[in-house]
Amino acid sequence: MIRRAVLLACGTLLLSAAAQAARVLDQATINIAGKERRYYHLHDTGNFSAATPILLLHGSGCKDYSSRMASYFERYPAPLSVYYLDKAGVQKNSQGENCAADYTAADFLENRVSDNLAFIDNAPELKRLTPRSLAIVGFSEGGTVAPLIALRSPKAGWLATAGSGGLPQSQVFLIFADRGVKPYAQPFSRDYFLQTYADIKAHPDSVDKEFFGHSYRYWSSHLFYDPLLTYRQLNMPMIAAMGEKDDSEAIESGRALRDYFAQHPEKNFTFIEYPNAGHALQTPEKSHLQDFIASLARWFKQ
Repeated sequence: MIRRAVLLACGTLLLSAAAQAARVLDQATINIAGKERRYYHLHDTGNFSAATPILLLHGSGCKDYSSRMASYFERYPAPLSVYYLDKAGVQKNSQGENCAADYTAADFLENRVSDNLAFIDNAPELKRLTPRSLAIVGFSEGGTVAPLIALRSPKAGWLATAGSGGLPQSQVFLIFADRGVKPYAQPFSRDYFLQTYADIKAHPDSVDKEFFGHSYRYWSSHLFYDPLLTYRQLNMPMIAAMGEKDDSEAIESGRALRDYFAQHPEKNFTFIEYPNAGHALQTPEKSHLQDFIASLARWFKQ
């Protein structure tokens, strides 16, 4: 049963063609792998069937991101319909300080991919979608998950990411260490990362051993995965945005995508690099994230 959780104010959220429409956030539940899970639908009131449906995938950690969904789409200039599945074990209103044990147990790459594929196939609003009619949009860690979902779901028709690229995370940490970026170079080091990688490979299923705030099981699924292998198999419009000064995902990772697709002009790929911007596409003067998301409305149509 769907429960209307939030009614957002009008103003910039209103469509110019339907000045009386407001944007609302509905909360519902779905059974995935035998467990009840929360999911959210951010949409315009009235007939939102004209909207390009979006599956949103957020970043790492156990924070409850549902209250922030609307802010990302404040400048979105077209009819809106966005779906978001909470990660397993995320507590309502959690700020991410203490993750529950069931969250940690379920927090690995393949699990997040399979959960969202099950969500697409079983949520009443999504299971009715036709092939290549769903946009997959991922931020940060979600940008790693998104290409895998785009590859494996026939309903995926567009892929958009921000704050993620085409290199394995293990390589990104070494790039930062070699560049002297803190804390990767100090207090940590290339040798520290290489030793830790070996330990993770020796204990890939451990949820008790941790590295950078995540279990070894999490890292064994993320660190050595090569996103470019997935991107090479995709045949749909793709767009990736990164900040030049990103200190979570090295800009070299985004440029690896740029350079690969420059050699494959038959693929529909766009790379946007924001000068002097960080992981959230934020510069000292401006946040570009909302503008990037707003630009997707026209990109879908093109």
